Amino acid sequence: MRLIFISTILPFAENRGGTSALPFHLLYGLMNSSPLASAEEKVAHNCIIYSFNKNGLSDKKIDAVANELGVKIRLLTLPRWYRWIFKFHLLFLRVFLKYPFVNYIKLPKQIVDEIKSLAPDLIWVNSEELSRITKQFPGIRRMQLGPDVESLYYYRIMSRRFVMNSVIDYWKCAMMYRKYARLERNLCTDDNFTYYAVGEADIDQLRELNPNVNCQFLRHPHYKVSGCKPTIEFHQPKIRLLIAGQYNLYMQQTADELMPYLIDNNILLKKAYTITFLGKGWERHVELLKDAGYEVRHISFAPSYIDEICKHDIQLTPITVGTGTKGKVLDALANGLLVLGTPFAMENIAVEHNKSCIIWHHASELPGILIDITENKDKYELIASAGRDAVLTEHNPVKIAKSLFSLYN
Repeated sequence: MRLIFISTILPFAENRGGTSALPFHLLYGLMNSSPLASAEEKVAHNCIIYSFNKNGLSDKKIDAVANELGVKIRLLTLPRWYRWIFKFHLLFLRVFLKYPFVNYIKLPKQIVDEIKSLAPDLIWVNSEELSRITKQFPGIRRMQLGPDVESLYYYRIMSRRFVMNSVIDYWKCAMMYRKYARLERNLCTDDNFTYYAVGEADIDQLRELNPNVNCQFLRHPHYKVSGCKPTIEFHQPKIRLLIAGQYNLYMQQTADELMPYLIDNNILLKKAYTITFLGKGWERHVELLKDAGYEVRHISFAPSYIDEICKHDIQLTPITVGTGTKGKVLDALANGLLVLGTPFAMENIAVEHNKSCIIWHHASELPGILIDITENKDKYELIASAGRDAVLTEHNPVKIAKSLFSLYN
């Protein structure tokens, strides 16, 4: 299969300047599921990446990606108007535009002709914002990977009470919702096009906005698995609890709600748990828990994210709002951590409450769950093991890529 991949950012093993890890691992899974004879044959006949390299990978990293994936990379130049907008600080112009900025990017005619001359079996356009590029190749089989349906994110966030604290923030969300909803109503609807998202609710949202588009749910692959935890046994004398991710809109409301319940139950919990925050913005929460007597660490950045999370037993994920599949939840599950997450944290992942994860709906539930874990460690170690097995099986990158691309072979 001759595949053309088009994206604003270059695929990379970790998210760098955007969602670069998802396409990287799908492409890696494709290459590892393909019986190609040699690396040279992969470069010549299998996949060419066209990218604007908006995530700014160095020449050394670009060469490493090309070698690891066995692909050829063709760098593109962003349109002059797009560069001027950022150079002259003209972002305010988006208020007057019908669609998001990136949606106005199209490929130059010579690049379109070049790609057509390659006679690709499939053109993969990465990101829903590049829908205009998708329409430049009528008659060729195309797929577009969201990975999310952005209008759903803004629809959900407008229902959160913290957005109502600011008229400006609410107005911004309403504006962006309208822009993305227009974009999604205008996606391709011909028989040669399929839209993929890593969220089932995202697909439902898209079908409601655009009933004629062919769209499918795709399981999100896990990324990196460490070999440091063959047997799952919680640490002694204290269980190590991790909260990973930045303190931002995704976690803000539920994380704040959680603090009083941890502080009110500190006599029981501080003797049983150490707490680590991995990510930026948690300084206030760290001080509150230290004042309550907890043993707390704060790591703003870890050079090796996977190695760091593997030092812990439990990941607590207080996601308030979001769409698609949460990569940090997959990372934790795949590496053997017991995940305690909200419904938004656990959606679209092949796990079940009380069997392979723990789902909680309100912060008031957490103290009871954490106390029960200290009294029934064996039970929860088995749940963590089942979660790891489920993700390693159902979210395996090679399995997902093989299933996806077999549709086009």
